[in-house]
Amino acid sequence: MKMKLLEPLQESNMSRRGGVVVVRKNIPRSIRRDYYHTLLTLSWAKTIAVFFAVFILLNAFFGTLFWLDPASLPESDSTWLTCFFFSVETFATIGYGHWSPGSLFSHIIVTIEAAIGVVTTAIMAGFFFAKFARPHSKIEFTEKLILHDFEGVPTLSFRIINIRENQLIDSKVHVNLLLDTLTKEGQVMRRFLDLKLIRSRVPIFSMSMSLMHPVDEESPLYPMLQGESLKGEIIVTVVGTDSTFGQTVHATQMYQLNDIVTGKRWADMVEVQPDGVRHIDYAEFDRMI
Repeated sequence: MKMKLLEPLQESNMSRRGGVVVVRKNIPRSIRRDYYHTLLTLSWAKTIAVFFAVFILLNAFFGTLFWLDPASLPESDSTWLTCFFFSVETFATIGYGHWSPGSLFSHIIVTIEAAIGVVTTAIMAGFFFAKFARPHSKIEFTEKLILHDFEGVPTLSFRIINIRENQLIDSKVHVNLLLDTLTKEGQVMRRFLDLKLIRSRVPIFSMSMSLMHPVDEESPLYPMLQGESLKGEIIVTVVGTDSTFGQTVHATQMYQLNDIVTGKRWADMVEVQPDGVRHIDYAEFDRMI
């Protein structure tokens, strides 16, 4: 089968599994301050590091204020480290009982720090719950696309799989071609063109699913079968309702140059036992024969 593969858009930067790496420049400072979203998208390791950094810095600040007043802790050695630990007890409302502020200044600092500690603890607890409870999909895509004949028509196909042992209800799959086109005025425009699937919606998605797009004369990909070079990327989105969380989850994959393989088909990964139980072999997910 003769064809010219899609050329990648030069401005795009793709990760190995199809994620998009975007570098944004000259964003106004007022728009860039989205700390809540930034923290939600951080990895757990970085999130915990940020929490401890804020905790240490706040207590170092208040510990220094206690240390500046020699009368703050009259029954201690009043070293900076002792004042720091007293700040930790105040911030976390621990109160072991063997330390207490000894001056009006230290009482004022304790009042301020206790209020900040209560608010900070509430904010961090809510944030950690929101981050922990945020639903994620466990949908995987094949690394390649296959172009082969199906029912006598050249067909582009790929597979998706639900890794979780649950179901996605009313799942919808959309495939688009982000294509560079040239207007009559000579201006390059990027357009989203639908790549219609033979089946794009299933009531229950619990195992794997093969998606197929016929590359017929109505397909935006048809010109490449005629030898025409196209500049674009294929974008796949999957949306469904997780049966466990009861919330909408989604997944996205982008394919580009050298992701289309011709003359192959997907290996069978589902085996139905005599008792009706289906065995699915994840090792066969990306294998082509």
